Amino acid sequence: MSILELPPWILSLILAIFGLTLGSFCNVLIHRLPQEEPSERNVVTKPSHCPHCKAQIRWYHNIPLFSWIALRGKCASCAWRIPVRYPLVELLGGLILGGSVWFFPFGTLIWGKAVICGFALLVLFFTDLTEYMLPDFVQYPLMVLGVLFTLPQLFWPEATTQLSLPGWNHLVADTWYNGLQFAPCWSLLGAAVTWKASLIGVVAGYGGPYLFERLYVLVRNLIVVKAFGGEAIEAGMGMGDFKMLAWLGAFWGWPIMLGIMAFGALLMLSVALPMLLMNRADGKTLFPFGCAMALATPAVVFYGAPVWQAYMGLMQ
Repeated sequence: MSILELPPWILSLILAIFGLTLGSFCNVLIHRLPQEEPSERNVVTKPSHCPHCKAQIRWYHNIPLFSWIALRGKCASCAWRIPVRYPLVELLGGLILGGSVWFFPFGTLIWGKAVICGFALLVLFFTDLTEYMLPDFVQYPLMVLGVLFTLPQLFWPEATTQLSLPGWNHLVADTWYNGLQFAPCWSLLGAAVTWKASLIGVVAGYGGPYLFERLYVLVRNLIVVKAFGGEAIEAGMGMGDFKMLAWLGAFWGWPIMLGIMAFGALLMLSVALPMLLMNRADGKTLFPFGCAMALATPAVVFYGAPVWQAYMGLMQ
């Protein structure tokens, strides 16, 4: 029996353990990538250390999730209170990897792409939430990788993978299909992301919002500022937001990218508008749009197409 033929629940438990470890590495990225000093951004050779006292963390104090519980959320050297974000990210890492086999056929291209996307969104959500930063170190490689994911489908379209389902049933999945297909807990199909849709997603994901943002800043500074006073602004969105849309477009194609941008903007507006109305924010307040896009991505990837089809059906 190969690992692909294990029952989904056993496979899920095994992967969840590795997911906790990957979540721990995500914590390293979240903490170090926004640092200004190059030595502090080293995530390869620099050992784990306490952000407060800089003491090196012993291996038995670095076991994902369990060490935080055993230490009662405090550093073993200086008793600095470790933010709850650390076990939360580790737990989410375990859920992403452990839960992935229920929604994507394990061992296929779409499963690997979804897992990489999930962990990337996990890192970017918290770097944007805590530091208002979406690191290039993460985003530039993802743009290239998203396009590369479209190539195996061109060369090996007939390859299949046999998977186990609950109840000792089996499922034959297309190994290199670059779109949603049947999985143990998922039955809605999705169109394949072609190399053309991926490239358009990169260009439109970066270029479209950039042009819109420049136009918004121009209109606001020429009309709103002169009519109502106030200070001119230099930017309405961060450059990292454009790059995030670009790699999401590369991963999921330009139609999904547009849906993520629209739903993300709606989520961001639902937070920003009440804060502005209650005078808890003003025109200079920064809002982490990357967080909104991270939350919007799974909703649009899974349900964007059926929701859009239902909406177009109502319009006819």
